[in-house]
Amino acid sequence: MHPTIEQARLLQSTELRGDLSRGSAAQVVIAHLAESALSGSDTPSLFALAAELVADALEVDFLTILHQEDPGEPLVVEAGRGWGSDVTPGVTTVPSGHGSQAGFTLLAGEPVLAEDLASDDRFEAASYVGRNIASGMSVVIPGASRPYGVLEVHTHASRRFTAEQLHFLQSAANILGGAQTSIRTRREAEHDAIEREHRIQYHAALARCAQSLLSSGGEDRLNNAVEALLTASRASSVFVERNFVDASAGLSSRRVAEGVVPGTAGHDTSDTDRDAVPWDWMPATRKALEEGECISEVSSPPEGSELEIFADDLGGVVSELKMPVFVDGEWAGLIGLAEREKAWEWTDDDRSLLAAAATMIGAFWERAGAWDALIEMVRSKNQFLASVSHELRAPITTVVGTSEILRDESLDLSDEERSGLLDMVVSEGTDLVNIVSDLLAAAKADSGTLTVSSVSVSLRAQAAQVLEGIHQDSAVRIDISGEPVQGIGDPGRVRQIVRNLVTNAKRYGGDTIRVELSEGNGHAILRLCDNGSGVPEQERERIFEPYASAHGTNAHSGSVGLGLAVSRELARLMGGDLTYRYQDGESVFELTLPTAS
Repeated sequence: MHPTIEQARLLQSTELRGDLSRGSAAQVVIAHLAESALSGSDTPSLFALAAELVADALEVDFLTILHQEDPGEPLVVEAGRGWGSDVTPGVTTVPSGHGSQAGFTLLAGEPVLAEDLASDDRFEAASYVGRNIASGMSVVIPGASRPYGVLEVHTHASRRFTAEQLHFLQSAANILGGAQTSIRTRREAEHDAIEREHRIQYHAALARCAQSLLSSGGEDRLNNAVEALLTASRASSVFVERNFVDASAGLSSRRVAEGVVPGTAGHDTSDTDRDAVPWDWMPATRKALEEGECISEVSSPPEGSELEIFADDLGGVVSELKMPVFVDGEWAGLIGLAEREKAWEWTDDDRSLLAAAATMIGAFWERAGAWDALIEMVRSKNQFLASVSHELRAPITTVVGTSEILRDESLDLSDEERSGLLDMVVSEGTDLVNIVSDLLAAAKADSGTLTVSSVSVSLRAQAAQVLEGIHQDSAVRIDISGEPVQGIGDPGRVRQIVRNLVTNAKRYGGDTIRVELSEGNGHAILRLCDNGSGVPEQERERIFEPYASAHGTNAHSGSVGLGLAVSRELARLMGGDLTYRYQDGESVFELTLPTAS
């Protein structure tokens, strides 16, 4: 365990006394700071420890740790030593740029030594002199992509700091910066894990919804389905409304199912007249739903009489998101999310959830002839969940296990062994990124929100960039042939397609893989060819369906069965296509894009 502040100061009284220039005291301080950082200390504890240890070791009157969130913004005091009650960590700020020594240090990007602050004209020093401060030394605290901030010390008496003291201060700043980078990386990893877990819960909820709708009996199948969807949403309630024709009011809507978060009020259905709402009262909403639009009554609330109905009929709902449900091509009702606490900004995940659920409920209402399709939906979703769980677990386990080995100082690993383990972490981490990329693209495709840009794209340059990032072992070498061709599309999406094709070929193809470029019939063409056994003829279109695997296995990292489906969807969104054929003993995947004029 790292020492407490009291322990650290006692340690200094016995170990850190003496001339800092000898180096031993500095080494002890740096060692204890590093130990505290590696042990996972939180930022306030680490900063407090650093302030005590560094200030005492340098025998200075003041020490300040400052953070700048964005370039040009004032620096915020995060921790310090020697300042009075007028300096509050997390609140007190100092100017950036030439307005302070700390700001100038970031501007210069190098250490700043000020032996006589009163005569120093590089930055505004009045605030220091006003506090009876004569000299100061400051260094940059590094960050991941830009500096985290500044570590500075000051003294009442005039003082010339030595090169050894400057080196010591920079070493301490480097430890603080490294610790902040590690904390940020850890938080990002935790956030990604939460998002992956939410994605799994999302698909699990859809699977449970489908399973409930497909059950053989029971009056509460629709309510059970709605309850399942509620677990994947962040709203107060999920509800379903069914259209019916009223003898006097015409086409109307009635709420037929609702799932409500415990502790929040649901829809009051005791008054059946208010529960049945004629669509003639809300013509704009009706028109949008009939045309298949998703209605958000936060970003675009209904107007006039419709707004009155929305406020009066729904009993305290602040915002709603509604998705139409169709049966055999006819608008039959809707499924919606409601929020009663605040105006909610509905996300793409919310829309995707409702889009998938609306399809399921439409099939449930359709009944006749829909059972086989719904059973297949459950099967595919369950298969998808199992596949995602496996595909994510395998690389995560490898990354964690390998990281534990690398962290174990008792293992005497050679440079070659350590390099091999790091390569494994990078490779498995790349697989995770690729899986998540395909999952996100598939979710956006499901919700109709998948978009692409249209710019001039060099197919050779994009393919070369992908191949540089993919490990090419000695058994499979991939070369690019043909003249450079320019297409119209989204560079990032083109690389995603090529990456999926190359990964697929390396996994299932033969020992010879090549990329060919050409142009014809107004299209820029990229062909990926391999001499593998190919896809059976009856499976050659099914490989482009989500979650399908023509090779009968998903037991490889990155093979959740979405890559080819996502790739074709992206190609078509860019105005091209992705096709497969087996020709002259080779599998040929052909990507076409419109040529650049």
